[in-house]
Amino acid sequence: MRLLISIAALAVATASAPALAFEPGAYVSVDGGRASVSSKYADDSNDVALGASLGYQYTPNLGFEVYTRGLSLNPLRGVFQPAGYYPDEHYGLAVLGTANLNENFRLFGRAGIGRTKMESNRSSLGSKDETDPVVGVGIGYAFNNNWSVNLEATYLTKTEVNLVSFGVRWKF
Repeated sequence: MRLLISIAALAVATASAPALAFEPGAYVSVDGGRASVSSKYADDSNDVALGASLGYQYTPNLGFEVYTRGLSLNPLRGVFQPAGYYPDEHYGLAVLGTANLNENFRLFGRAGIGRTKMESNRSSLGSKDETDPVVGVGIGYAFNNNWSVNLEATYLTKTEVNLVSFGVRWKF
């Protein structure tokens, strides 16, 4: 919560800085957040999620992205849980629709498809992959032409993973 308040204060303090970072161009981004599973077939816990993406903002309102996410970094998973699967990694392609609110703020939506690796919490089960449609919404703030931050909520529909992430984006 303190992080969100700090981000909001920074955004208000720099709102008058000129920024057109949502113009067309290639970008890379990194993010971190929390993943939770609502599926009855997977362990239900909040795990650290780290990710990266490479994208291209084709127009001010339309972009494409290739991304990867590590969804579960808990090395002791399954010790006290019944046998089952949990999402471990996800990668995919997405289309991003953007509504620029002003020179600094934008709202965006994500629609895509990806693969989620489901790890078992028992060595006897092995792992499996799921094809996962993805949807998400978020807000971004541009500091200048190259740097921006994003806050996003994403849902992996088949594996029922909720992901809330905060990221930094650099347009080159």
